[in-house]
Amino acid sequence: MKNYLVNSRPPTNEVEKLEAIKKLEKAASNILQLKEDRELRRPILIEFCGTPKSGKTTTITALNLFLKRNDFNTVVLNERAGICPVPTKTHPFFNLWTMTSALAEIIKNLSLGRDKVDIIISDRGIFDALCWFEWLNKNPDKSNPYLDDQSFKTIKNFSLMTKWTTHLDLVYVFKVDPKESLKREYANLLTRKPGSIMNEPTIKSFNKSIDYSAKKYRKHFRLIESFDTTDYDPDTVSFRVTASILGILHDMLIEKIGYIDYGITIKLNDGINNFSQIKNCKIQYLNRDKVEHGEFLQPISIAVITNKERSKILVVKKSSARTSKDSPEMNKLLLYIGGHIRQEDDISNNNLSKILENTLHREIHEEIGESISVKNIEPFLIYSTKNPKSKKHLGVCYVITMDLENQSFKLTSDEFIMKTGKSKSGHILPIEEVISGKYSLEAWSQYILKNVFNKEVMTSYDLFDEDN
Repeated sequence: MKNYLVNSRPPTNEVEKLEAIKKLEKAASNILQLKEDRELRRPILIEFCGTPKSGKTTTITALNLFLKRNDFNTVVLNERAGICPVPTKTHPFFNLWTMTSALAEIIKNLSLGRDKVDIIISDRGIFDALCWFEWLNKNPDKSNPYLDDQSFKTIKNFSLMTKWTTHLDLVYVFKVDPKESLKREYANLLTRKPGSIMNEPTIKSFNKSIDYSAKKYRKHFRLIESFDTTDYDPDTVSFRVTASILGILHDMLIEKIGYIDYGITIKLNDGINNFSQIKNCKIQYLNRDKVEHGEFLQPISIAVITNKERSKILVVKKSSARTSKDSPEMNKLLLYIGGHIRQEDDISNNNLSKILENTLHREIHEEIGESISVKNIEPFLIYSTKNPKSKKHLGVCYVITMDLENQSFKLTSDEFIMKTGKSKSGHILPIEEVISGKYSLEAWSQYILKNVFNKEVMTSYDLFDEDN
């Protein structure tokens, strides 16, 4: 779908326009269905940024109206520069204020969750601020810039924190020639006097900062798309960008999960294995249904949350609505949370250790609403060969230690049974209660009990045992 939409010719008359609208609406309907099928756990975040007067705000207005009328719940975060209380636009405080104000709005709307917001559209944001900081660090002259090197480095590192960048799904960079930018600026003004930013040398140098930033920082962001609007009217820009974004959203919503070479299994023992056995494996991605039904080994990043004394543990149960009737997970107590690697977790140049850490950090946030780093934890592997399904999954287990005395977790994913009634899902249980025989445990939890807690229960259930 993406290639078709991007290459679509903008309509030139009313008949073509109506036909184009029908195609866009059909694409939007398909994307909405994909979104429901995949059950995204957070809103999609898109940032528009770039040259002043490149058409960002006009395009955002058209895109937002189209999405809303096609049943998407959208939020537009208006650019903050127009209301910034800092009077001098070349002072770093100006850009710091606009960036942090935008960031505060992004965090607020991301926290609302997918039930209230489908797509967040930010008119300027993190990447736009990064471009301006690059410009401030090189102007008016590299020897005496508006922003010194040390301050720039600190701000840059803050801007590129994965806390923000992993939530930014698409950056759309608009550019326009300086002369055209000024022409658009003056079109409805009774002046031709240049401003501190709206002048040809500044716009030209800022365009260079945009190009440099897009190239230098691309690896930190999931996707950066660029569009030069110099030779296009607003309607054409809106059509092309809306078509392009629909194509990108379609591709994003087709879930791709990670797998490694199945041949590695000949080196794995049934039960607990050392992480070093897969540490240097290359992760690859395919559509989830192809991976699930093919001969691939799927690493599952999981976390065991316990206390220092190893006397308590967080337990969960899968919801029957999200679990097939013949699944061994049905009505079983799980001693871990976590899930598959998604392609969006790979922002580290295919470093498996970092990808697994990113995956688990995301899963923890999505499932219990917490932000917990596992970067300093050495994981171990859990592997079972009891049936064909279990052979295709490899648990990568991180043991997270924290004080659980007064801790309470809120399950934020409908994948689990919520903490209601007599359910133990989402509760912290004493290990002695877990092994008391009152609960059915699957194989991975059995291995965890033995390896982490040196405990055993009488009955074992395999995680992917089709006969249980």
